[in-house]
Amino acid sequence: MKKILFFMVIFAVFSAGSLKAQDEDLVFDPRAYWHFACALYAQALQDEGRATVEFDQAARYDPTSATIHDRLASHYYVEGLEYKTEEELQKSIKLEPGNVQTRLLLANLFTSQDEYGKAQKEYDEILKMDPSNIEAQYYLAGVLANQNRIDDALLAYQKILDVNPKTAGVYYNMGLIYTRANQVSKAEEAFKKAIEIDPTLEQAYTSLGLVYELDQKPEDAIATYEALTKINPDKTQTFLALGELYFNQKDYTKALDAFETYAKQNPKDTAVYDYIGLCYYGLKDNDKAVASFQTLLESQPTNALVHFRLSAVYEDMKDFENAEDQMKTILANDNKSVDAWVRLGILYDKEDKKDLTQKTIADGLKANPDHPELVLMKAMFAQEQGDLTEAEPDYRKVIQSELVFKNKQQADYNLGTLSQAYFNLATILDKESKFDDAMDNMKKVIQVQPDNAEAFNYIGYSYADKNQNLGDAEKYVETALKLDPDNSYYLDSLGWVFYRQGRFDQAKDSFDKAIKLLPEKKEKDDAVIFDHLAETDLKTNHPDDAVAQWKLAVQLDPDNKDFAAKLQKYETPSSGQ
Repeated sequence: MKKILFFMVIFAVFSAGSLKAQDEDLVFDPRAYWHFACALYAQALQDEGRATVEFDQAARYDPTSATIHDRLASHYYVEGLEYKTEEELQKSIKLEPGNVQTRLLLANLFTSQDEYGKAQKEYDEILKMDPSNIEAQYYLAGVLANQNRIDDALLAYQKILDVNPKTAGVYYNMGLIYTRANQVSKAEEAFKKAIEIDPTLEQAYTSLGLVYELDQKPEDAIATYEALTKINPDKTQTFLALGELYFNQKDYTKALDAFETYAKQNPKDTAVYDYIGLCYYGLKDNDKAVASFQTLLESQPTNALVHFRLSAVYEDMKDFENAEDQMKTILANDNKSVDAWVRLGILYDKEDKKDLTQKTIADGLKANPDHPELVLMKAMFAQEQGDLTEAEPDYRKVIQSELVFKNKQQADYNLGTLSQAYFNLATILDKESKFDDAMDNMKKVIQVQPDNAEAFNYIGYSYADKNQNLGDAEKYVETALKLDPDNSYYLDSLGWVFYRQGRFDQAKDSFDKAIKLLPEKKEKDDAVIFDHLAETDLKTNHPDDAVAQWKLAVQLDPDNKDFAAKLQKYETPSSGQ
């Protein structure tokens, strides 16, 4: 861009053709005049190489002509000989120190080479000779900005505005400087001013939209990009930016419209079909989501991420065979894809294909020996099958592996894998009546993931169930509820803490809230909440209400002998209750 800018300046200076060749003081040596004329003729024929040779000969015969040196500099620059360009411009300036245009060329050459100190020196010299030279002032401001001299650059731009306050480009550049300095509100104002002066300045809209995004103002960004699409409906990147904003807001209909407009304008950029597929998936139009992802796979057949997305859509459609095939395709291209092995194992497990699940885990470990995620999956499968003696050492193996990675600060360190291993190990230790060890491991989950609400709840409920550390139990459960306020199970835990503390009214209130938040179709695990409420009803002398709650508990969990025994005890009149 800087090189183009320099060439444009050269073109502007020399576009007058041979006019300057007619100046009286240009050439005195006839041989130099002849070669100069030949050079101009070669230029007319667009024979730039020949023109350079002729200008060079002219300079040899008359080295005192600044104009010849200027012409020669321009040709050297076009040929990419920047050191010769500078050499000729310096000769010209030595001959005519007051030639502002030549100094401007030299300053712009330095700018294009990122030699900002030298460029600034030339711009300063020009402004000493001609303080009203707006062009030099404008370029000087850019040089100062490139040196990160923010205040000086802004002051330079302000001097231009003092002369011409309606210069949109100056406000635009000031907006860029404010953006770079992270002065977002000032950047917004500068870009808006640029647009006010020149409503067709497209780059100002684009920059303003980006600043709004930076400032987390998606609605303003959307409005800005929408305005730009009306000014230039063919500016395709605007539709891409709009689509991403709408997508992030989960407005999949508008996002889809923007992405599809972009796709029509850019048929070769098939990457947008990833977004299109995700939009259809968000709109629950799975058939079109599949078609979109398949379109992308035609140009990117080994794109693992798209295969994962396609697998998720097929799973939603209960088409497990195609969902599995996507993972098999990934593994055919990359046998070491841990994510694909894990995903395939999960799919088999959901279909209750235990043998295939186990085989997939084993094959994955064969391709990736001792990989923590696969070892974790192996342990979880064993725990699910009730084989705790195999699961426990594998969880410890995962923890050791992840801690080694963490200590080495390697990218393979996985917080989720480590916390899951701690969590599951804690549940096993709890079942083995190793309560203190269980709590220690569950607390390590919180150390690894301070936002793990389930771990906070587990600790709080466990203490309450053991009738221990009730003050701490309350704090743990309250933290879980701060992270997930409408979780029925956490409200049940808090109610159980209150129950243990003898705060029965508060306990009942918490249980009632928990039950109201349960889905209409309740699960077996929900029965414990009704059991807790029944126990509280007994404590508050409402035995009939307790019986009603235990009836619901038994309906949800008919195999629970404890619930059945309580119901029988308090429902029978002869029990004396």
